[in-house]
Amino acid sequence: MFIKASLFLLSLSLCSLSIVAGGNYRLVKPGKLLLEENFDSAQLPYLFRVGKGDWKIVDGALRGRQLAADKHTAFRKIYLDHKDVIYEYDMKLEGDGFHQLLINWDLAHIAKCVVRYESAAVFKIREKKKREQMSKLNHDQGLDPLKGEWDEKTFAMDEVGILIKEGKWHHVVIELVGDTLSLTVDGKTAKGTHIGLSEKKDNFGFQAGGLESYVFIDNVRVYEAVR
Repeated sequence: MFIKASLFLLSLSLCSLSIVAGGNYRLVKPGKLLLEENFDSAQLPYLFRVGKGDWKIVDGALRGRQLAADKHTAFRKIYLDHKDVIYEYDMKLEGDGFHQLLINWDLAHIAKCVVRYESAAVFKIREKKKREQMSKLNHDQGLDPLKGEWDEKTFAMDEVGILIKEGKWHHVVIELVGDTLSLTVDGKTAKGTHIGLSEKKDNFGFQAGGLESYVFIDNVRVYEAVR
């Protein structure tokens, strides 16, 4: 009887930990589920087949590594029309690399979230290159929140100290609502505001940086953000 009771209490404890691991929302609540992926298949899911680098499903998770021949961080680009959104997933680092999530309109980067062993930061991507790409490809949305003031460089809007343990899973929540971007890793948050974040997005990408390292991604959820 004592063993059964102990097992029951342990299961309750694990359920509680699971609930705590999810969430940590800072700006909004999750609404409609737009994308869910647990990487249960041995093959890369359809939406995760565009990109560069060495990507495989390993032990039920997406594993990525940068390749020297690509001369580019490894990435998987996921096409999904969205605007106000929550990206939520688990992440693990092995080696001395880093992880990024880029938020894009077509080929133009709007913002990125960068997770390193000792820091998490939110960046606004330079506007001029984005505008040039959009114009060249005739993909401009017809919006210009900065009203032609495009000289601003890529910069970190905010950064917070964290402690990533190599080979351990960490929970990531990214919220993009209007002109505000929030990145929370294990409960610690970096948050920035910029009018250039407010445009529509049509894809985002998981990235792995470092030639002698791996980034693992699992339990991906993308929600519409509800204020």
